[in-house]
Amino acid sequence: QSKWRYVVLDYIRLQYLRYVTLHAYRSGDWRKIPIKDNSQRLVKVPEEMAFPFYARVMKLVADERMYLREEVLERVMRASVLLRQLGLDLRVYDGWRSVELQETLFWFYMRAFTANKFNQKERFERLDSFVDIKAYFASLPPETQAVMHEANRTYVSWPSKDPAAPSPHTTGGAVDVWLIENGTEANLGVPFDWMEEEAGAFYHLKLLRKQLAGNDKKVCRNRTKMILAMASSGFSCYGPEFWHFNYGNQMDALVKGRCACYSYIEP
Repeated sequence: QSKWRYVVLDYIRLQYLRYVTLHAYRSGDWRKIPIKDNSQRLVKVPEEMAFPFYARVMKLVADERMYLREEVLERVMRASVLLRQLGLDLRVYDGWRSVELQETLFWFYMRAFTANKFNQKERFERLDSFVDIKAYFASLPPETQAVMHEANRTYVSWPSKDPAAPSPHTTGGAVDVWLIENGTEANLGVPFDWMEEEAGAFYHLKLLRKQLAGNDKKVCRNRTKMILAMASSGFSCYGPEFWHFNYGNQMDALVKGRCACYSYIEP
């Protein structure tokens, strides 16, 4: 009976997070949230917590050092403690991101995912370099560029150093995490950086949805545990991506109805 009480409470908490998060993004624009940067420093993510995905797996950067704002890292560690009480843990896949990497990711995922949604997959797949991808994109009709740019921006923000509207990851206040179970990456239904509906933070709450790969019930439980641990540690969710969380940046401020305290920063 006690177990089911906790299951119900977790479900209610998650539904509340779902409502608050989705309502905030539907009714506001995070880029318009004012920022008063508190000058908090970037700190290196400890090696035992870090798995620099874009360096080790995708080979898009050579530098494996990962950074977060000091309080963001403290809160990630707090979430890790909560999960260890459940026999789980966290790995940080990405934190602070340079605008150069941000731009690389924007065009990488334009080619890998977004082009397919606009019947452009075959044409984009023939392009070997990001220079060619950008040149071809610029040759498309302006209205096509606009809708493709907006669709891609849902998952990869446009690279920006603008102190009034920086890319979330360039603030040190956005973090991508993954759940660890028995010392290895847990199955969470889709791969990291999957740009489809099943990657949504609240997708597993839908009544009509696809079964997630693997043990669907366990995947749903694990997603819930990770999201609630991060939320309990002060983070806000990002609806399209269950692994992406924010603290102190404009996205976080939008959900919490406050001023942002992190702007663009460099190590």
